[in-house]
Amino acid sequence: MLRSAARPNAIARRSAIVRLRALCAPALPREGSMGTHFRNSPSSHPLGVPKRIERVVAKGEWVNPTHNHVWSEEELDKVLSTQPRHQPETFAERVVNSTLKGVYWMFNKVTGYRAADPTPDSVAFRLIFLESIAGVPGMIAAQHRHFRSLRHMDRDYGWIHTLLEEAENERMHLLTFMKTFPPGPVTRSIVFVTQFGFAAIFASMYILSPRVAHRTVGYIEEMAVVTYCNVIDIMRTPGTQLHTAWGSMPAPEIAKTYWRLREDADMLEVFKQIAADETNHRDVNHTFASMARTDPNPYVGKHHKDANQCHTFWHEKATEGKDVDYLMNPVQRPKTAAS
Repeated sequence: MLRSAARPNAIARRSAIVRLRALCAPALPREGSMGTHFRNSPSSHPLGVPKRIERVVAKGEWVNPTHNHVWSEEELDKVLSTQPRHQPETFAERVVNSTLKGVYWMFNKVTGYRAADPTPDSVAFRLIFLESIAGVPGMIAAQHRHFRSLRHMDRDYGWIHTLLEEAENERMHLLTFMKTFPPGPVTRSIVFVTQFGFAAIFASMYILSPRVAHRTVGYIEEMAVVTYCNVIDIMRTPGTQLHTAWGSMPAPEIAKTYWRLREDADMLEVFKQIAADETNHRDVNHTFASMARTDPNPYVGKHHKDANQCHTFWHEKATEGKDVDYLMNPVQRPKTAAS
């Protein structure tokens, strides 16, 4: 008797719970459809943060979220005037250095690159292909050290940020060249396939010997500096193909924002900044290759200085008559008592 009386009560309670859940649960899109993203919905952010930047989203403009180093004229003259080379000391370093020289020679032959007076197309392909590869080591090394820090529950000693900054900087080189020299389907396919092979090789190398991996990147960056300095010299030489094609080419907007260049900056200035970036990656990786993995990163102070200079620059642009903020949006300056 008691069981028969309790059974309807239990059914009623379950029905009430189901109705309550249906009322409290958000309306889900039916299977196969997509709901409205919060950013595009009429709801407001609980913290009052704007959900979308209309000007950037509408026009596809790029905003720099990082604090990269911008090279002054004095710094450019100093780092580009000499091209130091590390002399291999160990057997592994000699093998890596010889292998890279052979690959470099073969790459020049396959792409038809002639250092004396290269064609613009051969240089454009070279830049896009190499920068797509150059952004791989920093990310893999940072990921490896990140996971190792988690596994061992130990410090990283500041290396991760520098490695991520290197990867982001190389990616910005690639995006700059893509805006200037749009790649075709063949170039995109080659980059797509090559990335898998190189990433697998470098990841294996970093697991086996981080020092050899960093030394390898240092040697690659040495070659990159030589290439960029050669391109800069040719662009300055009247009568060459690069001088004719790129001598008066304006810098793309993404480059002017990233390296905080003048509005009338040209591609020569962009190439100088990129070449200087490569000298920094060269020196950083050769330094890391000579350090123990538990040594403190000596470049942490440089990142702090770059961040301070970046914030100072954008503050001045917003307050000293430039009338744009960090997102390149117009800023309404406060009225003074005199006005």
